[in-house]
Amino acid sequence: MKKLILVFFFGIWAFLIPSVAQTGGDSFLKALNNIKEDVLKAQLGFLASDWMEGRATATRGDYMASDYIASQLRLFGVAPAGDLQADKSTAGLFDSSENTYFQNFTLIKTIPGEPPVMKIIVSEGKDHIRTTNPQPDTDFFVYGQRQSVEMEAPVVFVGYGIRNEKLRIDDFSNLDLRGKLVLRIAGSPGFLEDKLSVAEMLYLSRDAERIARQAGAAGMITFDPSAAVPVPPRRNPFPDIAYAEASQSPGRRSASYSLPSTKSPDSFISILVSARTADELFSGTGFNVEEFVSNSVKKHVKPITLPADRKIYIKTNVKTENVRVRNVVGIIKGKDTSQIIVLGAHYDHMGMSDGYVWNDADDNGSGTVGIMTIAKAIMETGIKPEKTIIIALWAAEENGLLGSRYFVSKLPRPVNNIRLNLNFDMISRYVSENEPNKAFMIYNDTFPAFKTMTERNLKEYGIDLDIEYQPSANPPGGSDHRSFVDAGIPIMRFKPGHREEYHTPYDEVSTVDWDIMKKIVRIGFANIWELANSEW
Repeated sequence: MKKLILVFFFGIWAFLIPSVAQTGGDSFLKALNNIKEDVLKAQLGFLASDWMEGRATATRGDYMASDYIASQLRLFGVAPAGDLQADKSTAGLFDSSENTYFQNFTLIKTIPGEPPVMKIIVSEGKDHIRTTNPQPDTDFFVYGQRQSVEMEAPVVFVGYGIRNEKLRIDDFSNLDLRGKLVLRIAGSPGFLEDKLSVAEMLYLSRDAERIARQAGAAGMITFDPSAAVPVPPRRNPFPDIAYAEASQSPGRRSASYSLPSTKSPDSFISILVSARTADELFSGTGFNVEEFVSNSVKKHVKPITLPADRKIYIKTNVKTENVRVRNVVGIIKGKDTSQIIVLGAHYDHMGMSDGYVWNDADDNGSGTVGIMTIAKAIMETGIKPEKTIIIALWAAEENGLLGSRYFVSKLPRPVNNIRLNLNFDMISRYVSENEPNKAFMIYNDTFPAFKTMTERNLKEYGIDLDIEYQPSANPPGGSDHRSFVDAGIPIMRFKPGHREEYHTPYDEVSTVDWDIMKKIVRIGFANIWELANSEW
């Protein structure tokens, strides 16, 4: 990836050429000042309402949301840049194909088949093997499976599964994970609370799985020492959340999605187990889980090595089907159509579960409305930008960045004409009530002038944001900008807080901090307008 970036930036200037004045003058300023809270409220109030049913991938609410977004882009005057569609009224007479706002593509939806089977096998001497049979749902739960699997594999314990260079902690050090099942404690240890941000701690499980996959592990087993069952009850108590006036959904846990591939499906297996099932794996070792967790409140505790005499047999069965989804894509053609900036945000989310709606105003209704509002502002200037700007609202981000990955996979190679991706994801919550103006800006460290430009625009246009700049050779994060980073395309992302309503039904419009959202949309517009109209 570093090689790609070096090739990409070879021969282009490392610094922006500061403009004497923003292109457009009064027209630009008028468009900037029209980015108001009422404009954001009008759009987000509908996009994050019960009418959209949580915008889960390939559902009615998902299609309704994409129709709404497309209608807004048309209203703002943004041209369609999706798939071609023939005009049926002239079929057979002459070619009258025209672009739509939709980039359609197929996903493989995978759902469970027959109940899975698990056995814990422990050798107790030369001639005796003890086998226990955990039960599905009550003792273990398999999720995200993309193909039927039958295997028997040894188990390796990694504690909380932390690898952090800054803290000099590596629970995976000197472990051979190839072909093995990795056992991990869910969550994060107490001693990290004052060392890592909330977002960094949330990413621990994702990072642990990534490390296990890269090391060739067969799968990951996760358990909560306080959980009597591996997953919460089906009907979670959210007493303050209104029921949807719609049919109940089985919830996100029952289905996973993937892009079709010519390669064999991923066989990596992810399993949640109950505390008593995990205890069976520790039997005879003298290991005390409660003591391990308690000691981890104050300091890092090295995981024990499980004996090689214990294995897990697992058999799963899945069913698959093809489903159609769509990105929403518009274009603002510039004077130079060979230089392109992509503004993107994902519009999908988690849908409904047992009648509760995950309306997800912050994640990511806020980013979607932010990008649409920048599109509106660009069109309001009445000026054709120097570079071409693509407006893209992604499908299926929550299922693995699938919409943006599909888009990037279809770009002509090499991708040098894509100069930048601006990603908005969760832009409407304060870091804290004590830091209402705090935000983070993530960008490629090969473009230090991005910081200079942002500082100048904040000051010049009176945008009261306290930005912590986070340049990186490999910009981190589990959002759609990663699809561009992986292709060697520069990115810019603004991100304020990561609050406790994340991925719950409490992420409602009523929790939005409109002031921080407005400021981030304004600085996003100011930066993009300058980048689209200057050499860099």
